[in-house]
Amino acid sequence: MFFNKTNTAILFLLISISACTSSEIGQSKDVAQDKIYQEYSIKFTEGDPTVTVYAQFRFAGRNGTTLVLSNPSQLSFDNEALKVDSGNVSGAFYQSGKPIGGFYGRHHFVFTDINNKKFDNDFLFDTFRLKQLPGAVSKNKSLDIAIESAPLKGDDYVEVSTSGSDSSFSIRLDAKDGNNTITIPQKELQRQKGKELMLEATLYRNLPLQQNTAEGGSLEIRYALKPIRVLFGD
Repeated sequence: MFFNKTNTAILFLLISISACTSSEIGQSKDVAQDKIYQEYSIKFTEGDPTVTVYAQFRFAGRNGTTLVLSNPSQLSFDNEALKVDSGNVSGAFYQSGKPIGGFYGRHHFVFTDINNKKFDNDFLFDTFRLKQLPGAVSKNKSLDIAIESAPLKGDDYVEVSTSGSDSSFSIRLDAKDGNNTITIPQKELQRQKGKELMLEATLYRNLPLQQNTAEGGSLEIRYALKPIRVLFGD
């Protein structure tokens, strides 16, 4: 079949639309319960007073119609039932803010479907920090930054990137790298024109669910640190 530029553009648009995440809202009672996709996320930025606990349920995969859990179906976090909310862009979701002071440790989500079948998924929220950097670093050699956290596993990774830099970069440390040190190459430091550099570090944990529907699900922890200042010396 011959495709001209117009046809190609239309085809690309249709593919793009089909790949987008739906913001439509449905009722969980109206779908097959084993086709409900569970999506959980925990987000925290150092210095904030609260951690954001977020959950969303979708029909037939992570891009499907968002679902309101119909009674008697519900979601609880640490034995507290969460209420549904919605937005024009995100669709239906469940969200709560928890004080960071008592949040470190083990937590669990429990999703109960309309047949009273329970799906219990827990996770550990632990500390994440960078070891203290020296007062000044040299541009003439690479910079090693030690990570303090529980070991990275599976698809976990740490990303260190620049903030407001005249020459930006992003460096990633994966679980498969098998160490707890992220290295900024010398060439990236030498590209910096200023006398200092602001770095942002974020930990991403992608955890498998212990109890799934046939459709599957995901659980992500995102832990961002305050930007740190790196001063350049001789």
